[in-house]
Amino acid sequence: MAELLLLSRWLGAVPAFLAAHAAVPSARIGFVPTASSIYADRAWVDLDRSTLREQGFTTVELDIETMPTTELAGALDDLDAVFVSGGNVFHLLAALRRTGFAEILTEHVDAGLPYLGASAGACVVGPDIEPLAMLDDPAEATDLTSTTGLGWIDEVVVPHADGIVSGPALVDAVRTRFADRFALRFLDDDQALLVSGVSVSVVASS
Repeated sequence: MAELLLLSRWLGAVPAFLAAHAAVPSARIGFVPTASSIYADRAWVDLDRSTLREQGFTTVELDIETMPTTELAGALDDLDAVFVSGGNVFHLLAALRRTGFAEILTEHVDAGLPYLGASAGACVVGPDIEPLAMLDDPAEATDLTSTTGLGWIDEVVVPHADGIVSGPALVDAVRTRFADRFALRFLDDDQALLVSGVSVSVVASS
């Protein structure tokens, strides 16, 4: 059964989630920074990594763009959870498909590996990422041929819905343009979507 914590920005909900779902208290988390690999400034990724460590977890870097597929599969076998950080969701989805990690990750999550996704890492698990084109630039993913997401949940996560990151006008534009085509789940930066099997709820994550 899939156990997912889909975060908008802040990671306050992570300790309680992993206390409930990880095998050990000091979990080893596979850290996937791929969504930000096209940017020179990755301050938010560094903050996520340091926050997880301050919360008492060990992070194990998973560079899916350079690691062999067989090595990636083996790495997930030795982890207690996986964390996919933010950046450009279109670049992330393209990399997940190109490397085969989308299938590997789906198999492990279906088998019970807890999944944590922040921003782009939360958006990519839904049915489609097309609505996120108003928040991220699709042109930064040159080899993406389809916006179909991983399909683990039925809703399109729209992070930063309080408008602090992208501005309220863009968030409103996503709602106006796409609400009639997709089930949109708007998350403020201090919220997360907790998914346990068929149970879905919004939790605080400041």
